[in-house]
Amino acid sequence: MTFIKAISTFLITLLVVTTSFGQAAKPKTKILLIGTIHFETPHLDSFELKTDDFLAPKRQQELEQLTETLKRTNADKVMIEKPFTQQKQIDSLYIAYSENRYKLTVSEREQIGFRLAKKLNLKQINCVDVLYLMTHDSLVAVTAKEKNQLYLLKDLGTNANKIIHEIDSVVKRNSITEVLKYINTKELLQKNLSIYLKYIAKVGAGENYIGAESVSDWYLRNLAIYANVMNQITANDKYVVLIFGQGHIPILKHLLQNNDDFEVVEVNSVLK
Repeated sequence: MTFIKAISTFLITLLVVTTSFGQAAKPKTKILLIGTIHFETPHLDSFELKTDDFLAPKRQQELEQLTETLKRTNADKVMIEKPFTQQKQIDSLYIAYSENRYKLTVSEREQIGFRLAKKLNLKQINCVDVLYLMTHDSLVAVTAKEKNQLYLLKDLGTNANKIIHEIDSVVKRNSITEVLKYINTKELLQKNLSIYLKYIAKVGAGENYIGAESVSDWYLRNLAIYANVMNQITANDKYVVLIFGQGHIPILKHLLQNNDDFEVVEVNSVLK
């Protein structure tokens, strides 16, 4: 290699390195994960609150205050726990609501999601849920009985009901904003996820792993939701609000925190 060619190669390499370091880092999309209780019951959940009347004047005022606070995020998108396949139906309802032709149902998807999106002047609210069937759930009890592990399901029920009673007590004594701040704490999120990891995953371990497969169904649903979230966020979205049942939040939070395209915003930093 001649001296001139060596210099040229060095300069090209230096240019590439300098250009790479000089490029600005890609801005992260901020995403606020709001874990909620379900306002309307019953659902298909094994353990759920028997909630109060969220259409009552006091609760409606609290919802106005909550969404006024969330409006300050200037979010570019609001995402809710509705199946992706129902987007057209939700579009129709949201447009009607935006034009004052539709009265919100008791669902938190509408009471918080629709209300907030309208305050933000958004043209659409995004549906990102996926309703995967929990195909192994029915086998968990059978396997637990066969393997003398019914104590796991008993302990699960005891702890799940304890969490429900704790949240119910908070709901009865506090505003919706205070309830959301409470159920989105690290401690409550961990308690919810531990029901799957501490009890269900152990059923059938060492033989058929039915418990682990049941937990994988729950993870798969949340992974699919995460995929929908990523797929609906564009480079222009600076801030996104995701409103989902509290049980989804621990997994979704883990997934989003480990994707360097996102910056997860803590609920309590917004709902002060």
